[in-house]
Amino acid sequence: MRTKWPALLLVVTLGTGLLTIGKTNEAQANVNEQQVSNANVTEDLSLGTDGRSRLYPKAWYPGYQDDQGRFLHDFAYAGYHRGEKELPKFKKHEGINVTKSPYKADPTGRTDSTLAIQKAIDDASAQGGGVVFLPKGTYQVTPQNGKDSSLNIASSHVVLRGEGTNKTYIYNAQENMKNKDIIRISNGDWKRTETSTKLRKSVMTPSVLLPVENTEGFRVNDYVLISFETTLGFLQELGMQNKWASRLGKIEPLFYRQIVGVDPVQQTITLDIPTRYPMKLRDHITITKTEAPLQEVGLEHFSIANIQNSKSGLGEDDFKVEGTAGYESDNAKAINVVAAANSWIRNISTYKPAGNTDYHILSKGIILDRTKNVTVDQVTMEYPQYRGANGNGYLYQFIGNDNLIKNSRAVGARHSYTYANFSANGNVLLDAYSENPTLLTDFHMYMSMANLIDNLTVNGDAISAITRDYGSSETNRHGVVTTESVFWNTTGQAAHRSKPGVIVESEQHGHGYVIGTKGNVTGVNVNIVGSIPDANTQPFDMAEGIGQGDILSPKSLYKDQNKKRQDNMRVGLKSLLVNGEAVAGMQSLRTEYLYTLPYGTTDTPIISAAALSDKAKVSIEQPSNANGTGTITVTEGKHKQKFRLIFRVAETPVLPENITIVPDKSSSGWRVSGHAISAGNHGALSAYLTLDDGEMVNIDELNIPVTFSVSDPVIGYMEERTFHALRPGVVDIIASCIFNGVQVEARERFEVKEPIAAPEGPFATITKVTASADDGNVPANTLDRDPDTRWSADGKGQYLQLELEEETLIDGITLLFYNGHTRSNYFDLEVSSDGIHYEKVLIGMASKKQEEYETFEFDPLQTKYIRYVGQGNEVNNWNSLIEVWIHEG
Repeated sequence: MRTKWPALLLVVTLGTGLLTIGKTNEAQANVNEQQVSNANVTEDLSLGTDGRSRLYPKAWYPGYQDDQGRFLHDFAYAGYHRGEKELPKFKKHEGINVTKSPYKADPTGRTDSTLAIQKAIDDASAQGGGVVFLPKGTYQVTPQNGKDSSLNIASSHVVLRGEGTNKTYIYNAQENMKNKDIIRISNGDWKRTETSTKLRKSVMTPSVLLPVENTEGFRVNDYVLISFETTLGFLQELGMQNKWASRLGKIEPLFYRQIVGVDPVQQTITLDIPTRYPMKLRDHITITKTEAPLQEVGLEHFSIANIQNSKSGLGEDDFKVEGTAGYESDNAKAINVVAAANSWIRNISTYKPAGNTDYHILSKGIILDRTKNVTVDQVTMEYPQYRGANGNGYLYQFIGNDNLIKNSRAVGARHSYTYANFSANGNVLLDAYSENPTLLTDFHMYMSMANLIDNLTVNGDAISAITRDYGSSETNRHGVVTTESVFWNTTGQAAHRSKPGVIVESEQHGHGYVIGTKGNVTGVNVNIVGSIPDANTQPFDMAEGIGQGDILSPKSLYKDQNKKRQDNMRVGLKSLLVNGEAVAGMQSLRTEYLYTLPYGTTDTPIISAAALSDKAKVSIEQPSNANGTGTITVTEGKHKQKFRLIFRVAETPVLPENITIVPDKSSSGWRVSGHAISAGNHGALSAYLTLDDGEMVNIDELNIPVTFSVSDPVIGYMEERTFHALRPGVVDIIASCIFNGVQVEARERFEVKEPIAAPEGPFATITKVTASADDGNVPANTLDRDPDTRWSADGKGQYLQLELEEETLIDGITLLFYNGHTRSNYFDLEVSSDGIHYEKVLIGMASKKQEEYETFEFDPLQTKYIRYVGQGNEVNNWNSLIEVWIHEG
């Protein structure tokens, strides 16, 4: 339940601007249930006399915080190569000229040039990369049969380059672009390897240093994906246990990172970019090595447009109505970048083709989907035709990590700029402009954490970061949209018509920050009770320097942070340990730490450290006692940086606050979704203690006994830490323990479900299952007989491969499709005896629309490998299977 109270119609003057404290249009909380909060009402939040924020003094360092625990993330890592390199430069007419033989693309736009340009892209890819050059002219493109994009760059080091936005034009001539892209940069999702590890300790504050269970198989420069499970505890902390109930138990991608250090002795991994949210052991944090992503891909110096759809029907829900312009424009994207890193889009604009009324494109502009360190610079996206529901009319969308959109414009959108999903974090929107969108620039759904909007100018727009009670069902709402995001020096030329006087509204989980506004409109609304009463968005967000943007120093937070990092990274730290354990909150350029030693410590702590640069030297002055101070000095040539560790011994023993029990899903037995298990199965439990110093620890590390019991032994029983499920029903499991003389107890509800129904056998024995890609819904899920799990991969041609115990006579396959009752799924089936040479046994198959599994038969044959090759479905290009059975012949 909330503890916020909206002070209706109250206006507080700060500087020359207005901080409005009031209830938003969306607020639907029951006022009778609210309690008074004085947060941000009495605090003086004007800027200092030097124009600086209290959270960003001249001596700021990563990790600096005020006495209320408020801090600004270090956003200096956003953009191409973490902002450490300039974008590549090329000679004026460098590369493969698409108008020359053998390509002969037509620069008049009268005939289709798709095949010619795509062949040039493919040839550049085959050569290991290169520039594909489009000279002055108009190039007509259209998706070819069976393709979901007109042009696709699927290899690294390929650049598609025109002669300028007023000279080179790419014109997509197909009206029906539903779920299709004009240009796609993608080779599928991040490809996980079998190398993975778990956190050894919770990481509660931004850090590049991870204590892990095992470093085997990880190397410097490897890419990794850090994922987490949406456990009940995670949802409860956000107050989203009801509104996100359908997301319970999902494995979500969180951070895409590159390794800069591995310590196999102390079992630590150092990342290139700090974490952006607390990572608790409870949430099963997994670090998985991936193959190298698509990299060094560029789009630059051309304009892009789509023929206008000639049909009628552009209403809010016309994306559902076949035969309408809304339906045929639904999810049509100008540029879609998927799972790419260190790439760029530069100097590109949309334009109005002859024959269009006002529209430039059909729906979406640029989507950065699961990307890492992509820069978008000097881009203008304008006037999408369809701006209805289902995500249409978004001109720029962040769904990845540490991307940078700068010097760019959005005009006439549904949402000009928007953020979606947990994976949208660390992004920076810099020196951008938004004009007259239908709805606000917003944080849209699923807590996109720690992003920076820096010097955005809004003209008929505003920034919205408030809880959203919208979504596909009552248990899958957009919910809490962000935390720890910063809105720095926003300029208001004109407010959005729905928010008179206001250019920023912010209701974030934990802390959020609005620092500096200026212009004709400067109002900010932070004292918000939003549309989800249970949502935990305490306290009210910080609004500082409202109306004082003209004196705010520095003018740009990103530019200043990036300069600090570039100037000092050669003398940064790669590792910092005390008594062999990773220092919490370690960041490469964080210069001061307060380290609390356990109660009763008398031994002097020992510091060890390693420099980020191999050329740097490290010297350490150890503390003189347990309450002393240690100093690390890193030197490279004339550059020097000191780091201080201030030690103190805790005055009292650490005590437990609560105990949490969750299914241990690293072992078999549990269903993946929530606290559920099938009757007849058994599964182990994990128990975690939350301590009064904020740490969450696995009870196994403390070596203390835990007592388990159940509320109904008819439903199931406990055997040590293992629950045995006997029959369907609901049961409470009670756990208790005593730590440092304090007893804590937890009572959690678990559900025993009917086991999944299986088709008639006999079945071949499957010993291994792999896939070409997955989105976190892994291949093994198709064999776990759990209806709540699935394998999913985006893109036609993605496959699921099954290996049998031995070469076996088979004559059919039974498939249970995810959302099979809502859409027909398309696929081919291939078999092989050696896992190398495959032949098709089913071609162009389409499933029925039904909830039940479906069996597909073929002539009996001997084989050892079976490959399901997905071709998407009638709605989009996703391939998703819940379960698979192979029938013996």
